Parts: sequence; structure tokens; C-alpha cells
Amino acid sequence: MREVLAYLGLGANEGDRERNIRGALERLGAVPGVRVLRCSRLLPSEPVGGPPQGQFLNGVAELSTTLPPHALLAVCKALEAAAGRRLPAVRNQPRPLDLDLLLHGKERVDTRELVLPHPRMFERPFVLEPLRELGVDLSDWLSGRPHPGPARIVRESAEFAALCAQWIEGGCTVGLVPTMGALHRGHQSLMRIARGECDRVAATIFVNPLQFAAGEDFAAYPRDLERDRALCAEAGVDAIFAPDPAQMYGPGFCSNVAVGAAAEGMEGALRPAHFTGVATVVARLFALSRPHRAYFGRKDAQQVAVIRQLVQDLGFPLRLVECPIVREPDGLAMSSRNVYLGEDDRKASPVLYRALRTAQQAFAGGERDRDRLLAAARAVIGREPRAQLDYLELRSEGELRPLPAGPVAAGRMLVAARFAGGARPVRLLDNLSLPDVPDLQVPPAKAP
Repeated sequence: MREVLAYLGLGANEGDRERNIRGALERLGAVPGVRVLRCSRLLPSEPVGGPPQGQFLNGVAELSTTLPPHALLAVCKALEAAAGRRLPAVRNQPRPLDLDLLLHGKERVDTRELVLPHPRMFERPFVLEPLRELGVDLSDWLSGRPHPGPARIVRESAEFAALCAQWIEGGCTVGLVPTMGALHRGHQSLMRIARGECDRVAATIFVNPLQFAAGEDFAAYPRDLERDRALCAEAGVDAIFAPDPAQMYGPGFCSNVAVGAAAEGMEGALRPAHFTGVATVVARLFALSRPHRAYFGRKDAQQVAVIRQLVQDLGFPLRLVECPIVREPDGLAMSSRNVYLGEDDRKASPVLYRALRTAQQAFAGGERDRDRLLAAARAVIGREPRAQLDYLELRSEGELRPLPAGPVAAGRMLVAARFAGGARPVRLLDNLSLPDVPDLQVPPAKAP
């Protein structure tokens, strides 16, 4: 079999550190199909994360091997266990031996157990310096096609589909966070939930022309891909799919998805083609990525109901994860369009939350009549002249079916209103559950 050069990161910070590393290399050299060619100097380094612990010794070994990457990884895990590393291995814990496969020829691997090149090697001096000492040229990995790492940007549909397929074939649980960009901490909350539940997280950034009617703000919708990328990287996103419309809807594209009753009324009445566009783009993204889980925020409650119906009707084999609304300290639900609010409108905008909370508190106090609950919320909005109400409705939880007049056992109150005092009219949505289902509040952003 063909031999390739492989590079192995070496580390230890328990017991006789140098003896542990040298002993592992000796045993590694006795494995059929592996030759240890040389080793860099072993240098001290401070631990990265984890509990208080002693310094590491770190270095890099150059190997010649005929073993495939996952077989070599299995050998390394066996050597760690033999050295007394506690299993299951916990990241950033003290350990007598730590062996990381950094490079295996020119192979790129992205599976649950192994990623090549190692995704964190490019940010760690205690890995880069030994590699340079051994004469490894990293320029091929640092230029051209991006190496695996936080928030790589993928532009082409075929490349995105292939990447997600590679993750799935490698045993990864894949989470998808669809967005239109102009990201904020609300989006990041979805990404962080996905990061905690999935092996790989993909975010999509695509301002979907199908869900904008003539005269709506498609051209003016905020776009800042570099800022969005930084926020995605901060939240632990592995890849961003940021296509142009031609990648999503090629020549002759004519299919669309309509979802019936879930799209009727409220946003569906005010924007008749909107949910057909939403359902079509989401179906396309699901087909490309085949995620195990997809994450959507409850702020767009009717959109979530539409997508739930889509998943059920078309049989997409995924779990739809509905995430809490994230709010500013004054209650305003986070939205990409909030940046367009003028100063006075921004001060007025929490009226929507106050109105919903008024109804929620009335419900908690024993009020059950649908119309009196709506009237309580409507009265709060009516006292704010800057808010022009589009609709205020109390619907069933989940499916958002209209509730008849009279007593209600539970429901979700939804509101949309326009604030027209700034450079352009801004339309805001919000909703709350009756009884209370907590949303997320975050502190003001720190100044850069």
C-alpha cells in the first residue's frame, strides 16, 4: 500500500510527561504500517480551557504510514488508554497522553470522529511551531479552498450538498439554522442550541426573493456577510451556505410549495405569496442538507407553523426545534429589521411586548374570555400613536388555528404593527403564549 506522511500532535500534563510521550512513540513505531520518522522538540505550554492544571509538554511527530486516517486514529486512542487516559475522554481535562492526528497526506476528512486537517491546529502556536520546525509548509492549507474550521463559507449548492453528505456519511448529527442574514444575538441563540445538540452546524444566509412581493424591502434588506460570518464563528457554526439566487433557483425553476391553512390569515393575508416563498426555500434547503434537526425561532410563529406542516406533509426525516424568542432588556423581540427603527420609534417599539404581557397577566389573573384578552392588549397599543396595528389575534398554540369567541383554555397571542417615523416604515412582529412560556432576555451589547 502507498505510504503517506502524517503528522501527530503530542501532549501530556500528568505523570512523567516526557516519558509518556517517548514511550507512546516507541510503541507507535512497532505498529505494522507505521514508521516514526522524527519528532520536534517537546516544549512547555499552558493548558487551553478546562480546570486548573499543570503545564503541558507539546510537540509533533512525523510519521510514514500505510494506515488510513481512521485506523491510525484508532491506534492513537489505544495508546492513550494504555497510558492511563480516563475514558470516555473529556476535552480540556488533565491527561497523561494526548495524541491528535493533525495531517494525513493531503486528505481532507470531516467525520464525527476525525477532522483533517485538525480544526484547531491553525490557532495553536504549540502545534504550528513544531510543524514549522519539521519543515511542514502550511500554505496549501491556509490558502485556496478553506480548511475545516469555524464558519467556512460555501457558495455553490452542489458543494453544500456534498459537505452535508460527507458529515452524514461520517456519522455526524447535522443541525441546520436557516436565516436571511443581518444576524443578531437571537440568531446566535439558535446556533448555540444547535451547537449543543449536533456534531455539525450549518447556517444558511440567503435573502430569498420568492418571499418578497413587489414593493417590499428585498433590495433594502440588510446584508453584511463578513459580520454575519464573525457571529456564526462565535456561535460555533461549522459552515455557512451563502448562495446567490441562481444557485438556489436555476434556469427554468418553476416548483413551489403551498401549505394551506397554516398560511392563512395574519401574515398570509397581508403578504399572500410570502409563505409559498418561505416553504419553497425551506424545502430546497432541507433537500440539499438533509439535516437531522432544523432550528427556527418562535418570533415568527406563523412561519414555524407553516414549516411544521411542510415537514409533516412532505415527510422530511428531521426534528423541527422551536427556540424561544430572544428579547432586548426592554422586551423588544430581536429582529434584523430593528436597525431601521428611528430613535423615537425604537423607544415606542416595546409597546408590542407590553400589550402582550398585559393580556398574559390578565390570563394569569383568571381572565379567559377571548375578546376581553384581545381588548386588553389592543388598549395598550392604542395609547401609542407611533404604532399602526396590522393585526392582533389569539390563536391555538402550535397549529395557530383561529379560536372562537368565548372562553379559552390556552393560546398564543400574535401581533404585527408598523412604525413609520424613521427613514422607512418598519414592520415588527411579536407573540406570547397564554399561559406563560419564558422567552430569553439578553443584556445590552457591549461597546466594541
